[in-house]
Amino acid sequence: MRSIKESFTTEAINIKTYPLSDYDNIVVMFSREYGLIKGIAKGVKRPKSKLGARMQMLVANKIMLKNGRNFDTICEAQALNTFNKLRSNLDKLTYSMYLTEIISAICTDCDEDNENNEKIYELFYCALEGISNSLNKTEIFLNAIKFQLKFMAAAGYGIELEKCLECGCEINENAYFSIAKGGVICKNCRRGSDIYIGIHKKIIEFLITQKNCPSGEKTCYDGLVDENFCEKCFLLLKKYIDTYASRPSRALCVLNEMK
Repeated sequence: MRSIKESFTTEAINIKTYPLSDYDNIVVMFSREYGLIKGIAKGVKRPKSKLGARMQMLVANKIMLKNGRNFDTICEAQALNTFNKLRSNLDKLTYSMYLTEIISAICTDCDEDNENNEKIYELFYCALEGISNSLNKTEIFLNAIKFQLKFMAAAGYGIELEKCLECGCEINENAYFSIAKGGVICKNCRRGSDIYIGIHKKIIEFLITQKNCPSGEKTCYDGLVDENFCEKCFLLLKKYIDTYASRPSRALCVLNEMK
């Protein structure tokens, strides 16, 4: 449970800001210990604000907050990583924004599961770092895919890729992906009115490898797959995530409209 002291300190990544008054903003953050939290950044819009750029979206800070009745107040912020390379590339920025959207749509405010919050925080931080340092769109997709798989597992909606969800048999050939059930179905168990998407065994093997790979590490596939392959995998996972998200991704809609 969050500290009941007058003030507390945590690491947090800014995922959204919106105005509270002429000079103040409310900042939504994902924190290492407490999950989603909100804080008032007083005077942040003033030219000489001590918080300033640290309160921009997609900045990781070590922050000190003062407990308040409705909202905590952000007293101090020390930047840990500004992920500057994200802001000079539209694709990097868009897919990073997508990560913030699924976190805010699926995670709950002030979640008391500290261990799981820390896991999600590390996944988020590592994904932003990976996207920031990506050399092309394929690498951006690879980092986003790893996050999709690991985040959903941490959030309690893990995807089954190794065994048929119906009969439990090992999947060693082409199969089907059930959006409703969140995993693979063998050819013999495909039935009913569920929406099934054909999935090649190579895609299944690729996704299993990405799911099991430690965050920040590369796999044997990373230098072999191309942008088109990765985009198909990303969109497949997005369809599944959309069934649990409380709202669709605005960032990707804007990007598609610009194409």
